[in-house]
Amino acid sequence: MSAPNEQMIYMRFRPAWTYIDAIREFGRAFCATAFGQTEMGDRVQVVIQEALENVVKYSLDGTNSELTISIGPEPTQIEIAVTSRPDPAHADYLRREIESIRGADPEEAYLAAFQRAAENPEAASRLGLARMRLEGRVELSVADASDGRISVIARGSA
Repeated sequence: MSAPNEQMIYMRFRPAWTYIDAIREFGRAFCATAFGQTEMGDRVQVVIQEALENVVKYSLDGTNSELTISIGPEPTQIEIAVTSRPDPAHADYLRREIESIRGADPEEAYLAAFQRAAENPEAASRLGLARMRLEGRVELSVADASDGRISVIARGSA
């Protein structure tokens, strides 16, 4: 992730259900205002929504989790990273799922996730990562933080 002083915007939030709508709307409005790009703002909004929900659902209680939004001074790249301390089983799943969808066409990966959710309606849907990639038009990666947390990073061209 780029250093904060190299960015047009760099924000950190504690992920909580009560913040999701406001942060999502801020991302959309910022891109529309700063760049005149409502389409980019809509994509950022989807990524923020899914990223925040993921962190809120799967982080261990009482840990230091955060959502970092970074947008450069040129509207050519977006980067949104979520850093958290998830349950270890979720961290392993997260790595496997991201690796799986990275190797597939974004639409095919989303349809496969949707089908998986339909076949097992009792389980968590887990559509968010595939939706981020398809609708946000971003590539996803996972990075290990030095303090044991992990970061899910979404990067894409504007």
